[in-house]
Amino acid sequence: MLSPEQVQDSEWWLMVKKEFHPPHIYQDDSCYFLTGSVVHGQKLFDSEPKRDLLRDVLKEAIQQYGIRLSAWVILANHYHLLIKTSEVAPIWKFIKRLHGESAIKLNKFDQKPGRKVWYQYWDRFPRNEDDFWGYFNYIHINPIKHGYVSVAGNQLLVENGNLQLPIDQIPDVNQCLALYPHSSFHFYLDKYGDEFLINAFRDYPIPDYLAHDDPPATP
Repeated sequence: MLSPEQVQDSEWWLMVKKEFHPPHIYQDDSCYFLTGSVVHGQKLFDSEPKRDLLRDVLKEAIQQYGIRLSAWVILANHYHLLIKTSEVAPIWKFIKRLHGESAIKLNKFDQKPGRKVWYQYWDRFPRNEDDFWGYFNYIHINPIKHGYVSVAGNQLLVENGNLQLPIDQIPDVNQCLALYPHSSFHFYLDKYGDEFLINAFRDYPIPDYLAHDDPPATP
């Protein structure tokens, strides 16, 4: 299994206007698990071209601010990122560009000038290697959790305080997740193979409190 630092360095594409109300703790050279939510949980990024738009802005913002991206997923009404910051600029500047530029481009795409797109973002600090890989797995399992992809009979189980996939279903789940284009899952599958991801799911369960970490969706 790769160390968190090796994973951060392996992403060759290191991808990503509002002021934020709740306080956030900003630290340079720190690892963050970030969740960004669309206002009212609306599914504004409800097509592949719109999610491509957000992915491209994400890539540009990460390159601009020297941020390392270890894992990411973009869904219709929220995203998750696992990143490591740099000393180039504080994280709020990165978020401001990500949200501001993506909102402008999305509104132009939808012909909705001035519409409010982003509500807020939340951050967590992985405390140790287990936390890091738990967030890594949670990000990649999100398309299943929210029904974007599915395999026959697959389910998320809560066991001993963790979200888990039945071990015998993980290979099928991996093949299914690789079909979802708006996450880093397929990068790791292509670069490190199926066994790497099976071991990650097996060895680092996802804390069950993350089961309720995503914003609610509105119709």
